[in-house]
Order: sequence, then structure tokens, then C-alpha cells
Amino acid sequence: MHRRGFLAAGLATALSVPRALAQMKMDGMSNMDSMPGMGGHAGHDMGAMSKGPAPLPEGEALRELSLLANDAGRPGLFRARLTAAPATARFAADRNTPILGYNGMSPGPLIEAHEGDRVEITFANRIEGEPSTIHWHGMPVPADQDGNPMDQVAAGADRVYAFELPEGSAGSYWYHPHPHGRTAEQVYRGLAGAFVVKAKADPVPAAYGDTVLMFTDLRLAADGSMPESDMKDLMNGRVGDHVLVNGQKNPRLAMAMGAKRRLRLYNATNARFLRLAFDGAAMTIIGTDGGLLGKPVAADEILLSPAERVELVVAFDRPGAATLTTLDYDRGWMGPGQPADAGLTLLTVDVSETPAEAMPPLPEQLRPIAPLGQPTVSRRLVFTETMAMNATGMEMGFLINGKAFDMERVDIVARAGQTELWEIVNQADMDHPFHLHGTQFQVVERERSGKVSKPRYLAWKDTVNVARGETVRLLLRQERPGPRMYHCHILEHEQLGMMGIVDVQA
Repeated sequence: MHRRGFLAAGLATALSVPRALAQMKMDGMSNMDSMPGMGGHAGHDMGAMSKGPAPLPEGEALRELSLLANDAGRPGLFRARLTAAPATARFAADRNTPILGYNGMSPGPLIEAHEGDRVEITFANRIEGEPSTIHWHGMPVPADQDGNPMDQVAAGADRVYAFELPEGSAGSYWYHPHPHGRTAEQVYRGLAGAFVVKAKADPVPAAYGDTVLMFTDLRLAADGSMPESDMKDLMNGRVGDHVLVNGQKNPRLAMAMGAKRRLRLYNATNARFLRLAFDGAAMTIIGTDGGLLGKPVAADEILLSPAERVELVVAFDRPGAATLTTLDYDRGWMGPGQPADAGLTLLTVDVSETPAEAMPPLPEQLRPIAPLGQPTVSRRLVFTETMAMNATGMEMGFLINGKAFDMERVDIVARAGQTELWEIVNQADMDHPFHLHGTQFQVVERERSGKVSKPRYLAWKDTVNVARGETVRLLLRQERPGPRMYHCHILEHEQLGMMGIVDVQA
């Protein structure tokens, strides 16, 4: 189904949460601009909306994420409590915004643990009338601890997530809800947090520090409220008016000339693609979703699709302002209202003329990464869009192999310990970031318009962007039995059907 097929229909839409498809009704609408969500946001006062988005203060000192306290009291155990509940944030200078927060904050508290630790986190769902879960995105946890949609925590209930962090699992992970039909809304309302697993022996010099930068985006009405999602959000994924870093707009960081800083960048947005460059500073990639690379790789720019992470060492060698900015990226867009993503300044680093103390060099080798080797099974997943007529109007969906997600259906049966080759084929009209639960994979090649390319470096990944018209081939091996999800990490597309279940058998 091509983009023009969607636009020619001229339909209004209402999302029915339990369904895999968005139900779309005619309602006498004849063009996209007259639809709810194309000219305004349903469910909110249009007088407030007509004043435009609320302005946000900029230039405040960068806030480090609050650490989640470890209540265990002994080495080797991390024990804590996370509560998801309504809270209030002050994004705009003069008004409050109702949000969902973990322990009252968004982003949620930063969790830091070490390889070899046992983790026991009590999750309290205090979201009125809504189930939720905590999905430990990218982490090597057992299937029954993964927070998948089949294992929801009812409103008002608690559950304990317990798992071990194996040797070699150091990396930049995150946590967020995964209840089917509610994930997108719970995330954009504020439920997301970073989980850093530290190595017992880290080759990156401690003098570089270790700073998490968590990117979220925010849409505010003039009264400070968050407008509900509309039709273009369902089609494209929700993209906000402001990109925030640790909950702030364009915060500032002070550095001495010649200093190096280790930065962990997280794209925790529902659907925003971030093509990033550092103006005035040199970037070196040292890690991706699943931890460190084999060796450092210099980079002029980075593309982070939704849910991807990257670890950098940034060298601030020139005095003055060094800015982390966005570049243009065409991810594909349906209808009007495409956001202007280029030229945003996300972070400003003020580099003084005072030289920093001498910094140790970055090692030439970081850790070994062994290729997964020859697969014994090959699988092919094809992403498509669909629109179909029924008795009451039209249904729109995002499909994998022609099917919308069904929580009662197993789509793939796999064997634990078996290496597989997966081909992810994007025949849709926009990019789709592919995410697999339960393991990290290795991207081995991409193909587009008959041209095959190899990645610049070998890396462990749990999320990879698949551009429209592109095929991405990856090798993976699931080690732990149980049901696992795979899906597009544009969260609205996941809810509208672009998700499946792989049952890993021992």
C-alpha cells in the first residue's frame, strides 16, 4: 500500500485499543486538513490549542539523571522499587504538566548495576484503570521476567522482576512499559528510564566520566497539557514539538579545553529519528545497544532510530560553544505536518579556555566480539502497510508477513542455542526500526536497489533501522527459552499490528 493510497482515502480515525488495526470512519471528511489531528488535537480545548505550543526554557545546566537507590545493603544484589503513577512535571516555566512517572519523575531514575549482580525490582502499577509492565529493553533476562504484553501487571498490583546480569552483559539498556494497546501512550506520557550495566573491568578511562543523555520528545498545548494522539500520529508515530535531553530543552554542560567525556545517547522517543552531529567537537563511537565495540570508530554523524543507543567519547579540543545538533533525515512521512527535524540544538557544551588536566588515551582495543558464524536456519520478515474496507469504514494496519499481531498466536518457533539468519525486508513507505527481545544480534549486511553493503564495524544490537525499500540481514542466537517479541519500535506501529512472537524452545 503506497502513501498516496492512504492520502486519497481522506478518512477520520479513532483508535480502538484492543484491536490490532486502527478503525477509520468516513464521518463526511473530504480532505486531510479537515480531519481531527490534522488541524487540531482531539479531546482538548481548541482555544488553548490555537495559541500554539507552550514555550520551554533553554540553557539550564544539564541535570544528571537521578540514581535509583539500592536498598539491598550487600554487594552483588541490587534491590529497589519502581512505581508507575500519575505525577506532575514543570516543563514550561509557568505551568504544570500532568505526566506518568517512575517514582514521580520522567525520565525515570537511572539504574546502575554491575555484571554478575542479581537484580530484584518490585514494580508497583499505580496507573488508574490501566495495566502496565516493565520491559527491560535489550537486557539478557529470562522470558518470564521480560515484561512482555502477555504478562501484564494490573492496575493497583505489584510484581517482582528478578534476574541475574551475566558476565559480558555490560551495556546501555533502558526500561519502559509494554502492555499491548497502551505502550505508546504510557511512553509518551513519561514512562521510560535508563539502565546501565557496568563492566567489572572497564577499558574506558574513568577520567572521561560517564554521562547518560536520554532523548525524549514532548508535545504541549498552551495550557501545559499533553494533547492526545491524532491520525497523523497513528500513521507516522507520535513526534513532539520539543526534543528534550534528560527532561530539559537544550541544556548546557561546562567542559575544560582538551577534556574528553564519555556520553551514552538514548533515543527514547516514540517515533523520532535523530541524525546527530557535534559541531565543534570530535566524536568517537565506542559502543552500541549491547555494549562496547571491538575498537573505537571515528564518526562525523550518527543516526539513532527510536530505541537505539550509542556510546561516544567526545573530545572538546577547541574553546567556545560545541553543539549537538540534528541533521535532516527523510524517514518517510504520510500526510501533512511533517516535523522540521534539521537544525535543532539538543545540547550546548561550553568549552573554556582553561586547559583540562592531561587525559589518558582511549585504548585501541576495547573488547573482543566473536562473529556468530554460519546459521542453521534462515527466516524472512516482510514489513508492509495495509488498508481494507469493512462494514463501518476502513481499517489501517502495519503488518509483518501479511499478519497483524495476535497475542494468542506464535509466529516463529526457534531453538535455544541455534544461530539463525533473519532477513528484515521493508516494503512499506517509511523506515521501521526493528527490535528483538531476549538477545543481541549482529547486523551482517544491508541491501537496497540491488546494492549490498557491509557494516563499518561488528557490534551487538537489539534495534536496527530498516529503511524503506531496504533489506537488513542479521545473525542472532536466543539462549533462553520462552516467548519473545519482535516488532517495529515506532510504538504506534507496534500497536497497529507490526509485532510478532517467537517461541524459543529448549
